[in-house]
Amino acid sequence: MAYQLKYYAPPIVYVLLILFLSSLNQNVVSTYSFGLADYILHGVEYHILGVTLIWAFYREKPRLEFRSSYSLAISTGSLIAMADEFYQSFIPTRYSTIEDVVVDVFGLILSVITFSLLMKIPRLEKFRIDA
Repeated sequence: MAYQLKYYAPPIVYVLLILFLSSLNQNVVSTYSFGLADYILHGVEYHILGVTLIWAFYREKPRLEFRSSYSLAISTGSLIAMADEFYQSFIPTRYSTIEDVVVDVFGLILSVITFSLLMKIPRLEKFRIDA
């Protein structure tokens, strides 16, 4: 159980952070977005979620099943993105769009690309085995 918690805690905490941010007033979000476009924030937010999900799922699978970790992370992340947008539709001053979900999924796909490139770095072999 502690083994699973070690790897699943980061994505769970991160999803709770996403839900908290979705609960905030749009004016508050705009104030602290550092002038970045909404789609960039969504892409980065879900890119980070994708990396945490891939790592958690990867640790549960044999080494040869990287692809299943990738597809599971994209599927799970996409469901989270849809649920987040649905949740936002009930928050006053917030709005829900399909474009946000598309950008979220794009961020998840970028996390697969990033993760697969990082796993090809020879110096990370010890980290991959020991983690």
